[in-house]
Amino acid sequence: MKMNNILKTAIVLLGASTLMSGCIKETFPLEGVATEEQVNESPYATSGLVSAIYTSLITNYIGIGDHIDFGYPGIFGATDRAVGEVFPVSGNLEGGNVYADRWQPWQYNILLGPTGAFTPFTWYNYYSFIKCANDAIRGTKNSTTEAGKQNYGLAKAFRALFYLDMARMYDPLPAKAPARASYETELEKVKGLTVPIVTEELTQEEATNNPRATREEMFEFILQDLEDAEELLQNYKQTSVSVPSLAVVYGLKARTYLWLGGFTETYEKVPTGNDAYRLAAEYARKAIDTSGCQIMNESTWLGTGFNLQNNSWMWGMVQSTDTVLNNLLSWAAHMSLEAIYGYGYNAQPGIQVASYDRLSNTDFRKRVFVGPDRKYSKYSDLTSLTEEEFETIAPYASFKFHTNGREKTNYTTANVVDIPLMRVEEMYFIEAEATAHYDEATARTLLTSFMANRDPSYKIPAAYTLVDEIMFQKRIEFWGEGIIYFDFKRLNMSMQNGNPGTNAPLEARFNTDGRAPWWNFCIPQSETQSNTALAGNNNPDPTQTVTSN
Repeated sequence: MKMNNILKTAIVLLGASTLMSGCIKETFPLEGVATEEQVNESPYATSGLVSAIYTSLITNYIGIGDHIDFGYPGIFGATDRAVGEVFPVSGNLEGGNVYADRWQPWQYNILLGPTGAFTPFTWYNYYSFIKCANDAIRGTKNSTTEAGKQNYGLAKAFRALFYLDMARMYDPLPAKAPARASYETELEKVKGLTVPIVTEELTQEEATNNPRATREEMFEFILQDLEDAEELLQNYKQTSVSVPSLAVVYGLKARTYLWLGGFTETYEKVPTGNDAYRLAAEYARKAIDTSGCQIMNESTWLGTGFNLQNNSWMWGMVQSTDTVLNNLLSWAAHMSLEAIYGYGYNAQPGIQVASYDRLSNTDFRKRVFVGPDRKYSKYSDLTSLTEEEFETIAPYASFKFHTNGREKTNYTTANVVDIPLMRVEEMYFIEAEATAHYDEATARTLLTSFMANRDPSYKIPAAYTLVDEIMFQKRIEFWGEGIIYFDFKRLNMSMQNGNPGTNAPLEARFNTDGRAPWWNFCIPQSETQSNTALAGNNNPDPTQTVTSN
């Protein structure tokens, strides 16, 4: 796929995803094109523009030539592997196929430089999503109906999500590169830059000379979108978990302020440090109270909690047979051990042995990870695999994600799973961690209270700092959900996949001193060539900066 400019991507996408959503109806004259006024006044048209956004999340395809090219869930898998939280464990059994995990570039830190074949994956996906959001914003901004105004707010919330992700991915935070010292010097040249802001009003000509926004500019922009969404969605009743709600807007604010809390720089227009952490805790609590969602219970967590929407989900991606691209371009095909037809059964996504060992035996979440004894009787209630099929499952593989109905062979049924975007549990962790930075005693109470829902015997261990313990429990809670990368990068956490006894694949055994260089995502060369303002302002190539153990 030729990708010359971020405004050229996804031109066809809006039409295709709108057709699949079935939301544009016969409100427009059959003999011609709808006017802007007709779009603004039609509830079907404005809702169709919004539905195109969430449909694009799970149908977008940019053509990188690999089977992880299935939109937003594909990005989840990439970031989890970039920080070493998820990796294939099948290679730890004789005959296991570790290379069936298709997120290898992020796992092994290859092909992620400006000219790398996989670098376009995140960049062009996000700007495709942003294109859909901008189309919806343009089509609803002058709406006079209540429904139209609310759709304008929904589109703003979606756009805030996309820019928040990109700002955190591409902000070049300090990282040590022992195998190539020049990396750290090169990083200084682009310090504090995020990504170009493309709005609904940006022209094609302006896009060819659109610089990276500074951190302050970007977060002022994100927070303004969220302020607008908050105002417009005050009376909105969420019609589907696929679309944001007022509680989700609060949740996005909580994520935003949590990120800003990690900076010591003082900005005029956005808060940082403890001021931001206090706001993160405040909005996390607002999200909890407004959502009406409940912490997932044990039976749901061990059952359908991560492939079928439930009352802990504030926001999610809901699939249908229309949105299943094929047998392999799908989340379940890669993440479920029951996907015998796909990669999941062969690659076997799993957890670090060190994390498994640290997890308490009285914590029910431990059950979804296969123990070193590999006794089928312990896991037969968690899977549709037969005892014979289970024989190939390696220690520490995960039964967290299931196919639809635990189907093993028919992908048209198996791949139709829901995927969480924001669960209320995340808000509890944000509240606890943000509070820990300025009020440890209260944070301890918050963590202990939440963990009672996971482990009746839980006590905060003395061996770790409070923030480290909160982060460990968050890593377990959101294993495989595409959440943790942002925390690793924000808190300057280290990868520890190369220690003795590791179960990580050979080429993925990285130990880092703080954040890894490849967590600072690069802009594809195709984009720096078409946008002159990006020339000389890219993040440095992170490959060969840290040597695998």
